[in-house]
Amino acid sequence: MALTAQRKAELEELCRRFRIDVLTAIHGAQSGHPGGSLSVCEILTYLYQEHMNLDAADAQNPDRDRLVLSKGHAAPMLYRNLAEKGFFPAEDMATLRKMGGLAGHPNLHCPGVEMPGGPLGQGFPAAQGMAMALKLQGSPAKVYAILGDGELNEGQCWEAAMFTAAKKLTNCVWLIDWN
Repeated sequence: MALTAQRKAELEELCRRFRIDVLTAIHGAQSGHPGGSLSVCEILTYLYQEHMNLDAADAQNPDRDRLVLSKGHAAPMLYRNLAEKGFFPAEDMATLRKMGGLAGHPNLHCPGVEMPGGPLGQGFPAAQGMAMALKLQGSPAKVYAILGDGELNEGQCWEAAMFTAAKKLTNCVWLIDWN
């Protein structure tokens, strides 16, 4: 479904605000990876704010869509989108990389995170496994995996891609952030 001009403008404004919030959080932490977060902004914002079937009020719905951020160093932009979606207050961005706050890479202690991210190349195979399980359960849910371009050098990504094609896992969508 095509976006209306108004909705496109609203998403662009969200991206502008999210970039400011993410840079502010990274600067406040004096630690992080701004490039990876900024480059994935439109992808995450579109998926979370427009496309995915996901509701913070029903976060354990077995038919919810899932997202695996394989390029875990882009966690600040994931967090900002989760906050906008209602998983936690946006003010929590100020706790990025601080003891007891939002971690530098996604982890399961953060509401809305489906899988820890960080070791490059492991997100796509995990997403493919989630997609296979959902297919076997007859769920309409989709699994989105966001990979960094450097991960494409990992053999396990290509093995997962071949498995995904062989098993016709049309519910597994992988997006490559070529930054």
